[in-house]
Amino acid sequence: MSSQLVAVDAGRHGTKVKYKEEGGTFWFPSAVSKAIEGHREFLEGDLEVRYKGKAYFIGELAQREGYPQRLMTESKVHEQTLLEVLVAVFKSGVAGSCQVMTGLPINLYTDEKERAGVKRLLEGKHDLTVNGIHREITIEKVGLALECASSFFAQPEQGTIRILDPGARTTNYATFQDGTYIGRESGTIPLGWDSVRGADADVMAGQIVSEVGKSWNPSDRVKIIGGNAAPLEEPLKRIGFGFAFAAENPMFANVEGFYAVGRSLIDA
Repeated sequence: MSSQLVAVDAGRHGTKVKYKEEGGTFWFPSAVSKAIEGHREFLEGDLEVRYKGKAYFIGELAQREGYPQRLMTESKVHEQTLLEVLVAVFKSGVAGSCQVMTGLPINLYTDEKERAGVKRLLEGKHDLTVNGIHREITIEKVGLALECASSFFAQPEQGTIRILDPGARTTNYATFQDGTYIGRESGTIPLGWDSVRGADADVMAGQIVSEVGKSWNPSDRVKIIGGNAAPLEEPLKRIGFGFAFAAENPMFANVEGFYAVGRSLIDA
């Protein structure tokens, strides 16, 4: 019997998690801070973490009582990714071994140094204490999926479908034709909600259309995923893609796809 699968989408604004077939999703803010001593209110969802002799605030507690740093690097190989994934695994109920499926931006997916670095960072045995509860967790294997594109496999469909995933610093875009990924019409563009000055839905839609419109057609069906999918639907329809629509559960679209890809690999 294979160990539990946990899919983790560690984005810049939020860490989304799926750990079982039906439902089994949750999220917490992607914020990590050194723990600050002193009296404070303890609220539901607060995460006090000890790892390798250091104390951290994670998620809402880090935002409220700590001093979280905003990551400026594109790489996923850093301590914040590790802590967010370990907390995601812990909150999924793992006490022992598991397998983790996570993602890389389309432009980094074939970077062997990045792929090896993420696996080296996460795989192995970890002693973790969360809110006073200690567990020894072993991540046996890490699988890597394409951000944005993997969301297709949670709800596959025939015909041509385009997928847009605007993030904090970059926007991933992907194309499928009858279930086949089309790499030449997919990629990553260096603009996102935090990186475009004065970005609102209209500005973002205009920037995205000016980039992906070079290879996509105005009549294409364009599915929008990510936490800010809904506000983009109307301006994208008006500016360039008349058949754009927000996914049914856009915040969890990537991690639902990661889980579907991970299950298919385990069951193969």
